[in-house]
Amino acid sequence: MQLSNRLLCLLFLVAIPMMLSGISPNLLFVGGGYVLLLCIVCAIDYLTNPLFTKIDARREMNSKFSLGVENVVTLQIVNRSRHHLKLHLKDDFPSEFQFYRAIHEVPLPPSAEKTLVYRLTPLRRGTYRFEDIHLRCRGVLGLIIRQRHIAAAAAVKVYPNLQAVRQYELLVRRGMLGQLGLKNSRQFGEGTEVERLREYAPDDDFRRIDWKATARHRKPIVREFETERSQDVIIMLDTGRLMASPIVLETSENAKPDRRDRYSNLSLQTAMIKLDYAINTTLMAGYVSTLKGDKVGLIAFADTVHQYLAPKSGKKQFLTMLESIYALQVQPVEPDFESAFTYLASKQRKRALVILFTDILDRDAAEGLATYVAQLSRHHLVVCVTLMDSTIIALAAQKLTDSKSLYQKMIAEKLLQEKQATLEILRRRGVITLDVPAHQLTMTVVNKYLELKAKSRI
Repeated sequence: MQLSNRLLCLLFLVAIPMMLSGISPNLLFVGGGYVLLLCIVCAIDYLTNPLFTKIDARREMNSKFSLGVENVVTLQIVNRSRHHLKLHLKDDFPSEFQFYRAIHEVPLPPSAEKTLVYRLTPLRRGTYRFEDIHLRCRGVLGLIIRQRHIAAAAAVKVYPNLQAVRQYELLVRRGMLGQLGLKNSRQFGEGTEVERLREYAPDDDFRRIDWKATARHRKPIVREFETERSQDVIIMLDTGRLMASPIVLETSENAKPDRRDRYSNLSLQTAMIKLDYAINTTLMAGYVSTLKGDKVGLIAFADTVHQYLAPKSGKKQFLTMLESIYALQVQPVEPDFESAFTYLASKQRKRALVILFTDILDRDAAEGLATYVAQLSRHHLVVCVTLMDSTIIALAAQKLTDSKSLYQKMIAEKLLQEKQATLEILRRRGVITLDVPAHQLTMTVVNKYLELKAKSRI
């Protein structure tokens, strides 16, 4: 229970008869009577507060959250009283989630139901727990503020970015993949999967005519099929210590925090790590590959291989991959590329596209990796994917203002030069390299996969 500002102002009025009691002692009785009356009114306001009997709230959300993106949480608030109320509401969500507003002010008309929507951004995978919903409301007279918590405990699992997969599936159905930045790298032939409809050409086989589409468009329309070419795709995830490096998320201008609220400073103190970006991309690349009819496999390694999925096709394999990488964590050790590639060679005899997500800082590591990849490239096509560090790039591009900025700029430029040198070593050994910013990682990798598949290089 709290006292409202209105009640404090009313209590302040009792000082008037107290100050004038020297003129007339009877004013003391007036002041006492005023305080007693105010206490009675406060008791009535306290007891008639509709918060506990006429107000209800419930939470609706998905049991699975997506990593690194905004996830919607909906609160339904019901006012069964005959009074217009103003609630202050706080949902007890996990403290590890990034948010823009913690306490919400909700005006409630009489006998009405209101929907409150807010968004949370998880920055780490794992299982988290929501607790109670906390409500605060003034009484009908506006004197006493009462608080209530509604039991609403629920667990939520943070998975790699499932929203991107759902968006991809939706745009595939609508034929609008260009909105995601995906290139239309396809080959058409005599397969059985319908890829698109187009207008009839004189040299087309009449058996390809789609009669329903022809009747709808009032001109001959034929079905065009995508050539069936099922290949193996192996995704290798380096979970060594360098993949624990954070990449700061950039907050958009449309998502500025409200300074009046208790704003989470998670965006300043923590960010998604490189492994999480790689896992999000793995999920998307795996999903696209299964839709293309390819078999997808997975190897997660650090000093040893600790996760392996043999290449299989179908959505069941995609779901198995999702569960396998859901709780994958960084290991505080150096990656052993030799053991990982030896393990792959023993398991994968058929030629495959191998997509390696890793991080390389020094020339010695690149030389060692290049040696193992060169051996692997005799039988497989290897793509090495690394992430650009936006912080280092910003430091290298900064203007010189003092000795500190000069030192930072020199170190950042040296790190960038060393990284380019190491990537050049891999390219000379026949390895396809991709070094891209975090926000472009998924589309760049998927486009490269589609390009290689279209060119029959797998």
